[in-house]
Amino acid sequence: MSLIRDARGQSVVIGSLLIFTILILAFSGYQAFAVPDQNAQVEAEHFQTVEDQFSRLQGDAVNAVDSTDVRSTSITLGTRYPSRAFALNPPPAAGRLETTAAGDVEFATGESVCRAGGATATTRSLVYTPGYGEFAEPRAVGYESRVLSREFEGGTRYDQRLVRSTGGADEISLFLLTGAVSENGVDSYSLELNGSNRHTTTLTNPQVTLPSRFEAATWENEILGGRSDVTATDVGDRVELSFDGGDYRVSCAVVGLDGTPAFTPPSDGGSTGSDAAYDTEWLDPSGEPGTTSCSDTRCTLNASISKKLDLTAGTSPTAQDATVRFSVSDRSVGTVSPATSETGSGGDASTRLRARSNGTVKVYAASGGSGDVIDVTVTDFPPLRTTAVFADNQKKITTAERSAGTTTLAPKARVLGPLIADIDSNGTEDIPYIPNGGSKIHIVDQDGSVTELSSNDAKKSKSLLGVGRWDGARTSVYFASGDESTIYRTNPSEGDVRVAEPNNQVSAVAGPGDVDGDDTKELVYADGSQALRYFEPGAGPGSATGTKIPLTNGLGSNNGIGLGRPADFDGDGTSRIPVADSSNRLVLVDSNGNEEVLVRANVNKVPVAAVDWDEDGELEVMFLDGKDLKYVDDVAGGQTVKDTGISKVNEKTGVT
Repeated sequence: MSLIRDARGQSVVIGSLLIFTILILAFSGYQAFAVPDQNAQVEAEHFQTVEDQFSRLQGDAVNAVDSTDVRSTSITLGTRYPSRAFALNPPPAAGRLETTAAGDVEFATGESVCRAGGATATTRSLVYTPGYGEFAEPRAVGYESRVLSREFEGGTRYDQRLVRSTGGADEISLFLLTGAVSENGVDSYSLELNGSNRHTTTLTNPQVTLPSRFEAATWENEILGGRSDVTATDVGDRVELSFDGGDYRVSCAVVGLDGTPAFTPPSDGGSTGSDAAYDTEWLDPSGEPGTTSCSDTRCTLNASISKKLDLTAGTSPTAQDATVRFSVSDRSVGTVSPATSETGSGGDASTRLRARSNGTVKVYAASGGSGDVIDVTVTDFPPLRTTAVFADNQKKITTAERSAGTTTLAPKARVLGPLIADIDSNGTEDIPYIPNGGSKIHIVDQDGSVTELSSNDAKKSKSLLGVGRWDGARTSVYFASGDESTIYRTNPSEGDVRVAEPNNQVSAVAGPGDVDGDDTKELVYADGSQALRYFEPGAGPGSATGTKIPLTNGLGSNNGIGLGRPADFDGDGTSRIPVADSSNRLVLVDSNGNEEVLVRANVNKVPVAAVDWDEDGELEVMFLDGKDLKYVDDVAGGQTVKDTGISKVNEKTGVT
């Protein structure tokens, strides 16, 4: 036997080599493709964490103002990759947190709004820059002048709190940053925030120049996009913001980064030294409607009983005619109004907290160099409506949610109402409507079950159905009679109930809402001439005259009627009415006829709606542009028009 020709072990060797080669190739592929993808996911999650931390920093800066407490917030500078038994990891991804150079802040009037003594105020930007190896999309997160920016390769998102319109008043709120930060690494960095007092004044058509990382065009078109009252101009490495809307409530505060503020604004009164002129402390709000477990430091408010909580701060020793400033830590949970109040002869001053969502909010009172805080926990807050209702191009009733898409029901409608209440008490909310070809009020569940409610004919063109509780009655659908002489309400248990016979007739009913701020709901409707009116409780059931709300251009009414249900869009507790007027504008109007223009053209003259479309806890205003369903985002701030992506909407029923 020849050993040279013996091949009995060759197959084993070749098989082993093939297996080894496959393992090497598999490991190489894992190292080359899977590991980078997994690391990119780790980096993406880290960037989301930093975004959240900057959002908290924005809130902590607010809380630091008018407070003797030092706030601390953490920024996670970098991230480490998970341990792997075989694959190799790159070094941890470090990040940099640093401030920009200080720049001057100036008002054209020369007024000392931000720095006592008349010297020039300054501010900086705080910027985080990641050093990722795989996730290339994010560029930076920054905070300057109450503007939070998230910069990506494909564009930048802005959250500005610098300029806002609240309760019909325009506010400019400056928070200046002093102190230098320069940190690079992987671990968390604890940043201390030290707040000054806040100085507030009223300026007419103010002009302020600020240092900024962004150009004037970005400010005008993106950061403050949607505001027609401001013009931005580049001034070197600063931007000049010129306002032309009349009187603005301008406030300024200074936040020191890792140290006391380098300067302070002028005082609004009281002592600015370390010793308080008097103590300012919250009183126990026990006994207020909806409250439980209350003391002078904490309280629980059941928002299903009351969304409002009256709070009182006292001074010791008694300080009469002193200014007390009120603020909150989280406006998404609750807001206070008024923001300032004068103490009476007993040394007390009051404000009202208006709940906006479930959660805990810190409410601050400050005066005379002293301050106090009370934690208010809001529970059982009724959720904001997130569903829009309209008829499609075949007139079929359709519901739409951003997160759930659209659902088309079988009934066809010529007039609609909003999906906001369980009218027949069967556990699901109902949509009121007048069928195409009919004249009676019907409701349809979201599962398609239909019930006829009214015995009286309803107005079946250019109209709107209101829903809610008014003047002590149970939840009902409110509608205009077919001859436009009477407002009825109807529900399954009571049938049709005569509400009032308006002297000027009625063509559509928007529904109940507290439009005049008196803590009771009014019933808003359009009269026979499409003028906007409302009834106070107690009107009717016979002849009654509604209070007229003056409009610049009147309600639009070529295909439908440009009216929406009253809603509180800015958290001040008073509802405003969305209107599509006769000039194709989208306007919010209050009971005095004060108008805030949201969209200046191309708005269909049909019903519009108040819906939390993007589910951010704030109401948006939805409207039709042709057959396209659009909405105004950030109604109380930037007011940006966005497209829902929904088209082929019926141009007569509008959106409710």
